[in-house]
Amino acid sequence: MGDFRGIPTPVCPACGSNLIQITASFDPDTYELNMYLLDNAKCANCQALLTAPTPSDYTAA
Repeated sequence: MGDFRGIPTPVCPACGSNLIQITASFDPDTYELNMYLLDNAKCANCQALLTAPTPSDYTAA
């Protein structure tokens, strides 16, 4: 397990998994994702601490 918080990523830098655990809330009327905590993410595979990405973090290669 490592601590990779501070660098938004959709893939775990430690093990390469793209399955990320986040803390989220949902709109009770629409069931849409309403909010998620960025610095409270963890890799579901190796439990490394991560910063969850947002669309504005994406830069095309």
